Amino acid sequence: MTEQVNEYEYFLKVHRGYTPARKVGLWRRRGEEAWEYLSLLDWKWHSIGEGGRVKNPPTAAALEPVSTQCAAELEADRQGWVEYWALYLDEADYREGVAPVTVVRRRSSPERVMDEAFVVGNKWAPDPVIYEFTHSRTDRHLEEITAEQAEHLIRELRGVTGATEL
Repeated sequence: MTEQVNEYEYFLKVHRGYTPARKVGLWRRRGEEAWEYLSLLDWKWHSIGEGGRVKNPPTAAALEPVSTQCAAELEADRQGWVEYWALYLDEADYREGVAPVTVVRRRSSPERVMDEAFVVGNKWAPDPVIYEFTHSRTDRHLEEITAEQAEHLIRELRGVTGATEL
């Protein structure tokens, strides 16, 4: 008797408005079965419609097929899915070389976008500053930084290590 292996097909959703394009979701399906997405909030696979959070997969034009190995690497690289910014009170402070006040981050998961700031108490908490900045609704200034720079900045500002671990 031959054993059939039901392999998943994996797809990467990308946002092409950036150079290079930013990855914004990892999806999979097995044959004609329902789509599943990797939650970038709890790092688990969820079916479409589960809990009513995501009702439809992205359009085919937004998806790029990736190998099983590439999908495994993408899934393992949690930091690769997170965007970080240094937060300044305003653009003048940034231009004058004043130190940022904290770090903010965004996790754009298929079920929701989570924006957070590293706050008093040395923890991440929901914060609207990224949305406000990208929609011209604040005087605050954000400068995009890497995960390593975010970790270094939090250590410098708060004396905390490991704050960017997911």
